[in-house]
Amino acid sequence: MSRYRGPATLISSGGIETEVYVDLRAKQREWSGTATIADFDADDPHDRTLRLPDGREAQVTLGGSEAWSDVITLVGSGPPPFA
Repeated sequence: MSRYRGPATLISSGGIETEVYVDLRAKQREWSGTATIADFDADDPHDRTLRLPDGREAQVTLGGSEAWSDVITLVGSGPPPFA
Protein backbone atom coordinates (compact mmCIF):
# COMPACT_ATOMS: atom_id res chain seq x y z
CA MET A 1 0.00 0.00 0.00
CA SER A 2 1.31 3.44 -0.97
CA ARG A 3 0.55 6.53 1.04
CA TYR A 4 1.02 10.28 0.74
CA ARG A 5 0.42 12.86 3.46
CA GLY A 6 1.20 16.47 2.82
CA PRO A 7 0.37 19.60 0.86
CA ALA A 8 -1.44 19.53 -2.46
CA THR A 9 -3.52 21.77 -4.69
CA LEU A 10 -7.10 21.16 -5.80
CA ILE A 11 -7.87 22.75 -9.15
CA SER A 12 -11.51 23.36 -10.09
CA SER A 13 -12.92 22.92 -13.59
CA GLY A 14 -12.76 26.72 -13.84
CA GLY A 15 -9.05 26.76 -12.99
CA ILE A 16 -9.35 28.03 -9.42
CA GLU A 17 -6.54 26.62 -7.27
CA THR A 18 -7.04 25.84 -3.57
CA GLU A 19 -4.26 24.73 -1.26
CA VAL A 20 -5.12 21.67 0.83
CA TYR A 21 -3.51 19.10 3.09
CA VAL A 22 -4.19 15.53 1.97
CA ASP A 23 -3.96 12.06 3.44
CA LEU A 24 -4.10 9.59 0.54
CA ARG A 25 -3.80 5.81 0.30
CA ALA A 26 -3.50 3.50 -2.69
CA LYS A 27 -4.52 -0.12 -2.44
CA GLN A 28 -4.02 -2.19 -5.58
CA ARG A 29 -5.66 -0.17 -8.38
CA GLU A 30 -7.79 2.12 -6.23
CA TRP A 31 -6.86 5.19 -4.26
CA SER A 32 -8.70 7.60 -2.02
CA GLY A 33 -8.31 9.72 1.06
CA THR A 34 -9.20 13.03 2.62
CA ALA A 35 -8.36 16.67 2.13
CA THR A 36 -8.41 19.38 4.75
CA ILE A 37 -9.75 22.52 3.12
CA ALA A 38 -10.88 25.80 4.64
CA ASP A 39 -13.33 27.01 1.98
CA PHE A 40 -15.03 23.95 0.49
CA ASP A 41 -17.85 24.74 -1.96
CA ALA A 42 -20.22 21.79 -1.54
CA ASP A 43 -22.41 23.22 -4.30
CA ASP A 44 -19.72 22.55 -6.92
CA PRO A 45 -19.96 18.79 -7.56
CA HIS A 46 -17.50 18.75 -10.43
CA ASP A 47 -14.45 16.55 -10.45
CA ARG A 48 -11.19 18.30 -9.72
CA THR A 49 -7.56 17.92 -10.54
CA LEU A 50 -5.26 17.16 -7.62
CA ARG A 51 -1.69 18.41 -8.01
CA LEU A 52 1.12 17.34 -5.71
CA PRO A 53 4.10 19.63 -4.97
CA ASP A 54 6.30 17.76 -7.49
CA GLY A 55 3.82 18.55 -10.29
CA ARG A 56 2.20 15.13 -10.65
CA GLU A 57 -1.56 15.34 -11.18
CA ALA A 58 -4.62 13.11 -11.11
CA GLN A 59 -8.38 13.46 -11.32
CA VAL A 60 -10.41 13.21 -8.11
CA THR A 61 -14.08 13.20 -7.27
CA LEU A 62 -15.01 15.18 -4.20
CA GLY A 63 -17.10 13.41 -1.63
CA GLY A 64 -19.01 14.77 1.28
CA SER A 65 -17.94 16.27 4.53
CA GLU A 66 -19.36 16.23 8.01
CA ALA A 67 -21.35 19.28 9.01
CA TRP A 68 -19.03 22.03 10.21
CA SER A 69 -15.97 20.00 9.19
CA ASP A 70 -13.10 21.15 7.01
CA VAL A 71 -12.28 17.57 5.91
CA ILE A 72 -13.71 16.21 2.65
CA THR A 73 -13.32 12.80 1.07
CA LEU A 74 -11.53 12.27 -2.23
CA VAL A 75 -11.81 9.33 -4.60
CA GLY A 76 -9.07 9.08 -7.19
CA SER A 77 -9.39 8.13 -10.82
CA GLY A 78 -6.56 6.55 -12.76
CA PRO A 79 -3.13 5.81 -11.34
CA PRO A 80 -2.31 7.50 -8.03
CA PRO A 81 0.03 10.48 -8.43
CA PHE A 82 2.04 9.43 -5.37
CA ALA A 83 2.87 5.80 -6.13
